[in-house]
Amino acid sequence: MTPTLSNPGIWAFTGAKAALWVLLLTRITGLLATLPILGSEQMPMQLRAALAALLATVLLPVIHLPASMPTGLVDLVGLMASELAIGLLLGTVVAWILEAVAFAGSIMDTQMGFSFVQILDPATSQSTSISGSLMMQMATLMVFVTGLHHQMILALVDSYRVAPMGQGIPFQAVGFVVLIGQLLAKGFQLAFPVVAVLFMLDLTLGISGKFMPQLQLLQLSFPLKIAFGTIILGFVLRELGPWLTPLLEAAPRLSLKLLGG
Repeated sequence: MTPTLSNPGIWAFTGAKAALWVLLLTRITGLLATLPILGSEQMPMQLRAALAALLATVLLPVIHLPASMPTGLVDLVGLMASELAIGLLLGTVVAWILEAVAFAGSIMDTQMGFSFVQILDPATSQSTSISGSLMMQMATLMVFVTGLHHQMILALVDSYRVAPMGQGIPFQAVGFVVLIGQLLAKGFQLAFPVVAVLFMLDLTLGISGKFMPQLQLLQLSFPLKIAFGTIILGFVLRELGPWLTPLLEAAPRLSLKLLGG
C-alpha cells in the first residue's frame, strides 16, 4: 500500500465526502418525489434512483461539508430525516400549484355535471374529474416547457444557503398557511369563468321556470350546462398557459421562502 493510501487523513476526507453524498442524495430524493412526472409511479423506480444518484454526484463539488458531521448512526438518521423533509418541502410548492389547477377542474365539473364521471388520472393513478385530468396533464406539460425542473435543481443548490445542512428545518408556518390560501384563491380564479356563466344560466332558467311552469328545467338544464360549460372551458384552456406560467416561474422563489429565504 502506498503512503498516500495509508494516510488516515485521506480516508477521513473520503468518508466525509461519502456521508455528504448520502445526505445530498436524501434531499434530492425528497425533491424528486414531489415533482410531477419525475416522482410519479409511472416513472420506473430504477430510473428515479439513477437520476437522484447522478444529480447527487454532479452537485457534490459545489456543496460544502457541514460544520460537524454526524458521529453515530442515530445522528446520521436524524440528519437524513431533516434533509428529506427539506427536499419534500421544496417540491411541495410545485405539487400545490398543480393541485390548484385540479381544484379548479373539480369546481368546473361540479357545475357542469361531470362530477358523476370519474376517470383514472395516469399521472397520479387516482380517480379524478374529466376537466381536472385534462388541465392537470396540460399543467404538467407546462412544467417542462417552462424549464421549471431545471430551476428547481438550482433552487435545491440555493437551499443549502437558506437551510444549511445540519441546522434543522427552518419551517415558516405562517408562510405555509398563506401560500395554501393564495393557491386556493388562484384555483377558484381559474374556475370562475365557468362558474359565473353557469350561475347566470341557472338564474335564467329559474326565472324562465317562474313564467313557464310547464318548462322541463331538469331535462333542459343538463345539456345546456354541458354545452355552455364546454365552450367556456375551451377558452379557459386557451388561457391556461399565460395564467400558469407566472406561478411556475415563481415556484423556486416560493419554495425558498418557505425555508426562510
